[in-house]
Amino acid sequence: MDGEKSMAGRLPDAELEVMLAVWRCAPPVTTARVMLLTDPDKGWKTSTVISFLDRLKNRGFLEADKQGREYVWRPLVSRDDYIGALTRDFFARVHGGSVESLMTALFPDGLSPADADGLLRWLDGAEDSRWR
Repeated sequence: MDGEKSMAGRLPDAELEVMLAVWRCAPPVTTARVMLLTDPDKGWKTSTVISFLDRLKNRGFLEADKQGREYVWRPLVSRDDYIGALTRDFFARVHGGSVESLMTALFPDGLSPADADGLLRWLDGAEDSRWR
């Protein structure tokens, strides 16, 4: 899946909730399954969820196949690809690509010793391919 080519920016919250439900399932997923995995307090009707699924299909996030009387849905963009692209876009736009700006925003009081140790372990274990 080449998610970044398919993605056109940040998904609206409702569509993101539907996509998160799809990503929690092994494909293909039915509309009924998506309904079960979304917040029941929203009171979404089946037709509302189908509209969200159809929008996601039109945006290139899903494909649909008809099986009998219903459609089943398959993600064309992985959760990791979407979150990665969204995070990189946020990092570039909001923090100007500055790791220092990002870390200051995330940890205004500094890193805890445990967080600092974890970060150092990650940096020590990073493969050369991560440093392009």
